[in-house]
Amino acid sequence: MPKLYTCLICGYKGLIQNPLNNDGEYQKTFDICPCCDFEYGYSEDHDVSLGFIVTPDYLIDAAIQLYRKQWIENGMKTANPEDIPEELRNGDCLKFEVLLKQLNSLNLDTENFEIKGFNGY
Repeated sequence: MPKLYTCLICGYKGLIQNPLNNDGEYQKTFDICPCCDFEYGYSEDHDVSLGFIVTPDYLIDAAIQLYRKQWIENGMKTANPEDIPEELRNGDCLKFEVLLKQLNSLNLDTENFEIKGFNGY
């Protein structure tokens, strides 16, 4: 079985290519997360709006955060439910407790999220 990499958006370990290069910097692999549907090299430019045609490198983190927020607020629908183990989802959507575990694997401070469903939002 090939090594799988963790998605920077949702924390699901299902990417074929590492979204970070050897220096730990974001790279456009055009790999698509089977969980959140983020396409590295496309989604940061076309699925979020930061006021640029092509998102500048210094705003990649903001694009990732915005995509994550949109995906969560839209119900955490999995892109390819057949690729996500059934015990991790409710129908076509990721279970909230699974999301929390995946986000914790990214060392994200979910207490600081301003996202519907988190901390009273």
